[in-house]
Amino acid sequence: MAKMLLPDARFRSPTAVEGKADMRDENVFSAIVLGHGGAGQQKVFTVPQGQAIPRLVGAGIVPTAAHQLTYCELTTNLTKAGELGSSLGDAAIRGIGITIEQGAYASSNVVRAEFGATQFEISDILSKTFFQLKIAGKKQIEGATFMFPGVGGQFGSIGGGAVAAVSSITTNGWPGALRRLKLPILIARTDTLEGVVGVAAGSALAFSQTTGTGQCSLVWYCLHVALKGDVR
Repeated sequence: MAKMLLPDARFRSPTAVEGKADMRDENVFSAIVLGHGGAGQQKVFTVPQGQAIPRLVGAGIVPTAAHQLTYCELTTNLTKAGELGSSLGDAAIRGIGITIEQGAYASSNVVRAEFGATQFEISDILSKTFFQLKIAGKKQIEGATFMFPGVGGQFGSIGGGAVAAVSSITTNGWPGALRRLKLPILIARTDTLEGVVGVAAGSALAFSQTTGTGQCSLVWYCLHVALKGDVR
């Protein structure tokens, strides 16, 4: 009979039911804001809900869209900085996906929204950025962004001009493909969880809007996990 590989839950909450656990098929995720001029590296999974979303943007670029400013249920489900904690539990990562926020166009006049990545920004992100995942300070997996296909996103054609149609079918790979892991990556609830997002050395993001909001776009880093939590 097949067995599921999960961390040893030796650090249980004292308020949990002794000897019991519940299992969930869950997402553990964190997002970052990328904008024109972004260079260097930034971290994800290290900031909990209620705090400012980290940015990788150039000088003078400031996101103004409310959903890009503060972590909430849309952009992370971590309530403890850098750890899964007792609110989530112990996890085995079975897949990793990176989803880029898609830019929208008004179908009537093909006016672009001030946020979200169009085909132009998505191409630049996929050409220049990488991702590393570290557990308890040890690197577990790394690769260019395109090596971790998106979890989901808008897909298909829409009515309107050619620009709008192209925008609607642009994603990071085939939606829902993810990077499936044959060997799960284990995370204990007390392990430090750290994602490193970086732009290629000597390079910077070059988006279509070069001032103001810099066409700032959220990028979600999603871990598809088997989660073992406490029973209460």
